[in-house]
Amino acid sequence: MGVSLLQVKNAHKLTLEDIGSVIGRSRESVSQYISAEAEMAATCWLRAAAKWPELNDRLELNLDEAEKAFRARQRSLRLEAPASGEDA
Repeated sequence: MGVSLLQVKNAHKLTLEDIGSVIGRSRESVSQYISAEAEMAATCWLRAAAKWPELNDRLELNLDEAEKAFRARQRSLRLEAPASGEDA
């Protein structure tokens, strides 16, 4: 995740502050995510991916063979949304 975030940072010529403002974290936290010194919360990743959609593609490109094999074995969870608020 850190490598992917760094690639997006470089590709868009962003600062750590730019990324931090999007994901709601400090410059120091973003630096720790990039250097893999801290784990990024899922909500932060989702905010970043919403702003920079290529982030998920970059993540897939940076997976090692074991991670790719693990992802290939995962199944998708597809749930249908209720038709209206009354059905919920």
